[in-house]
Amino acid sequence: GDVFPIQTKHCVSSGPRSPTKIKGEKEEAQGMRINLPHFCNPPRRALRNIVAFTGVFIAILTTGILLVQWRSASPAAHVRPSVAEDSKNAPVVVKKPVFYPPMGQIPWWTTEQERPKFAYAQYATNLDYLCNSVINFTKLRRFGVKYDLVLIYPTAWSEGSSKEAKAISKIREHLPDVHLRPFNIISTSKGDSTWRDSLTKFHSFALTEWTRVLAFDSDSLVLNSMDHYFLSPLAPVAVPRAYWLSEKDKDTNIAKQVLGSHVMLLEPNEDRYQKIIEEAKRSGEFDMEVLNHLFKDSAMILPHRRLALLTGEFRNKDHSKYLVPDVDEEWNAMGEVSRSVLVHFSDWPLPKPWEHRTKQQFESVMPECPDDDMGAPDRPRCADRMMWVGFYEDYDLAKEAYCSILYE
Repeated sequence: GDVFPIQTKHCVSSGPRSPTKIKGEKEEAQGMRINLPHFCNPPRRALRNIVAFTGVFIAILTTGILLVQWRSASPAAHVRPSVAEDSKNAPVVVKKPVFYPPMGQIPWWTTEQERPKFAYAQYATNLDYLCNSVINFTKLRRFGVKYDLVLIYPTAWSEGSSKEAKAISKIREHLPDVHLRPFNIISTSKGDSTWRDSLTKFHSFALTEWTRVLAFDSDSLVLNSMDHYFLSPLAPVAVPRAYWLSEKDKDTNIAKQVLGSHVMLLEPNEDRYQKIIEEAKRSGEFDMEVLNHLFKDSAMILPHRRLALLTGEFRNKDHSKYLVPDVDEEWNAMGEVSRSVLVHFSDWPLPKPWEHRTKQQFESVMPECPDDDMGAPDRPRCADRMMWVGFYEDYDLAKEAYCSILYE
């Protein structure tokens, strides 16, 4: 390369220099020559490269900053109303821009542009159902759900020395993250006592502290997290179909009940709540009839598979109704359980798992285990029976592990 004298000491002039000093510097430079680029006067090609690189870098940086600012300041996506209230006047909506970082954007799930707040809800009208709620809430937390847990229970349990009141105190002590909401029991005089208080579930529509609630019956057993259902499209009510209805039901009133009510994804609303309660009291019908009467033509349908699994399905020989629309798919009891998030105990006339049952009763409704069932690589022999019995055994173990706090 070219040979340049080292002049780094003299790149920037610090003032006038005497002729003697200049002469000395020249002699010093002539005696120290090494192969290094000149620091003060680089070659023109290198200078052009540096200028071009700097220009490209500045352009990229500027574009990135403008893009971040545009995404963060988009008024359509990020400006939401905040409510200012005073003690005398009605709430006044004040437009106030709120900005969020682009990678942590908050979705809006309601037409009122409220910040989303989700919750799982269970109702209990006796100690057995209270125990079931404790089991399911504990399981949900162990599955790592992110949203609130709400317990609906009779107002009479809020105070006093009854077993139920003491149990509520224990829940408040041992499960402090559960939101307790007392309501009056809604009952019907029709049918079996097992379902008479099931209308109480409709109090979930009054939980207006939350923008969306997933309410499911307490005679169910949680199998996995259900957080993803809260991200379903908006609808006042979303439920699975009552897929289990059979051909023999066509000529009866039950044929009109196309919607299942044992699990409901709903948007709490005071007006809607009052309408439901009025209909429930007027008709005297069960929860399923009331739900179908009011929402049969407007409810959003959730896929029943994975969410609305019944224990009775494992006793069926024909699973085509459950497997719809994949009716040609081969039934795999173990695979179905591994993918499901909730199972509902439904083996009438077998009593519910917390009620007394004899060995004869249990074995009489147990799924069959044919001699020619040799299993398969993806499932053991008699998988239906294994899964079915497993639900009842799991419930017994969970009751022993989690419900002892209610009886201390």
